[in-house]
Amino acid sequence: MDEEVFRLLARGDIEECRALVHASRDVRPRLAFDKDWGGPVSVHADGSVFALRLLPGLDEEPRPDSAR
Repeated sequence: MDEEVFRLLARGDIEECRALVHASRDVRPRLAFDKDWGGPVSVHADGSVFALRLLPGLDEEPRPDSAR
């Protein structure tokens, strides 16, 4: 993830982040795995960001339907 985008999100500057992402949407990847974040990050053309990752400790218990 772009450091400037992350810094703005961490500060809570959502509108400024949205404007930055919107202005550079043609040069940003649409979907990538961010190893620093620990999961997939998707930046949409409208400036919205969707990112997923497992929280620490949540993957310790096996699910009933999984074979570990």
